Amino acid sequence: MKSILILLLGVCFVQARKTYDGYKVLSVTPSTPGQVEFLRRLMVSDVNVDFWKEPTNIGQQVDIMIGPDHLSELRSKLTSADLVTSVFIDNVREHIETPTGRNTVDQHIFNINDFNTLDDIYTWLQAQTGNCAAGVSCQLYSVGNSYEGRPIYVFSLSRSGTGRKAYWVDATIHAREWIAPATLLQVLNHFITQGDAQVTDLLNRYDWYFLPVMNPDGYEFTWTNDRLWRKNRRQNTDAGSICFGTDLNRNFDFRWGHDGVSFEPCSETYCGPSGGSEPETQVVSAELVRLGPTLAASVTLHSYGYMWMFPWGNTVNYNGIQCDLAADHDELMRVADLTANAIENTYNSRWDRGNSCVVIYATTGGTDDYAKGVAGVKYAFCPELRGNSFIIDNSNIVPSFNEIFNGIVAMVNAINA
Repeated sequence: MKSILILLLGVCFVQARKTYDGYKVLSVTPSTPGQVEFLRRLMVSDVNVDFWKEPTNIGQQVDIMIGPDHLSELRSKLTSADLVTSVFIDNVREHIETPTGRNTVDQHIFNINDFNTLDDIYTWLQAQTGNCAAGVSCQLYSVGNSYEGRPIYVFSLSRSGTGRKAYWVDATIHAREWIAPATLLQVLNHFITQGDAQVTDLLNRYDWYFLPVMNPDGYEFTWTNDRLWRKNRRQNTDAGSICFGTDLNRNFDFRWGHDGVSFEPCSETYCGPSGGSEPETQVVSAELVRLGPTLAASVTLHSYGYMWMFPWGNTVNYNGIQCDLAADHDELMRVADLTANAIENTYNSRWDRGNSCVVIYATTGGTDDYAKGVAGVKYAFCPELRGNSFIIDNSNIVPSFNEIFNGIVAMVNAINA
C-alpha cells in the first residue's frame, strides 16, 4: 500500500502544471564592464535565476526571473554589485495568462495565425506534402527521434535540376520561444502556397529545408506542464542529478563546453555531459553535415531581442575577453547588415547585428557555430525575433513573418550579389 501511495504521489507530481504564482521578472541595466561580467557569472552559476534577456553590453537592459523563495537573496546579490533593480513583471503567472492566443491543449484545430501544439503542427505538416505547386517536390521526413521518441521533422521543397544550392531554417531549440515556430510555419506556408513573386523566385532558384521544432519534447512540455521550459527533457542521472534537461544550444559538438555554459545540471544553460550528448543535437548535426555541401546559408530562429547574429560565439582561446571573429567576418557582416536593414524597414524597428559574442555574449556549442564550423555552411545566422518576453500575443506572428521573410529575401540577394 505504501509503495502504491508513493507511486501515485509521484505521478501527480510529474503531471502538475507549474503556475509561476509569485515569480517576478526583475530588470537591471549594467553601467560598468564589471557589472556586465558579474551578471554573466551569475547567469551560469546560480541555478535559481532564469535570465530572460541576457547581459550583453553596458546600458542594455537585463531581465531576470526569480521565484519568491529566492527573491530577497537575488536582490541582495544585485545590490552588492551596485545594480539598481526594477520590477519588469510583477507576477509571472498573470503574465502567462494575459496574452491573446491559444495556450492550452484543449483545442485541436491548426491555425496558421496562432500558436499550435506539437500534434497539431505535425498533423498540418503531414497534410501539406500534397499541397505544393506543380513542379515543386515537397517532402516531410524525420531526421531522427528526440529523447522521448518523438520524430524531428524537416519539410523540404525542391525542383528538379543539378547543382542547386539550398537554404536551411530551423526553430524551437529552446522550447518556450513560441514565436519562433509560429514564424517559421508562416514562412513555410508562404513557400507552399507561393504567396508572391518573390517566394516563387526563391523556389525557382533554390531548394529549401524547414525544421519547425528541433526540441519536440521540450515544446510539448511547455503546453502540458511548464510554459517557460527551455531545455530538452532527458533527466541528468548520468551527472548524478534529479534535474531534467540540457540546453541544446550549448550542446553541439563544436568548441563545446567553454564560454557561456554551465556544468550544473539544474542550470538553464547546462551544456550536457559531453558535446553532442543529446539525441536531438546528434540527429540535427548529422543532417546539417549531410546537407552541408549544398547549403548556401542556415538560419536558426530564437526569441527574443531584435538581433541578427553570426559566428563565432566564443572568445579568443576562451579567455573571456576578446571575441573570436571568423576569418570572413567582414563578408558575414555585409550580408547581416543588408538582412537586418530589410527587417528594420518592414516596421521601422531597430535590430542589432553582428558577431554573436559581440552583440549578445560569449557562448559555445550553438547551432550556428556548428553549421559553419563543422557542416561548412559559410553563412550561418542566428536571429532573435521580435518581442520583450517569451510570452507574446499572437498578434505578433504575422508581423514577425513579414520581418523574417523580408530578411530572408534580402539575405539571399546579398549572398548572391
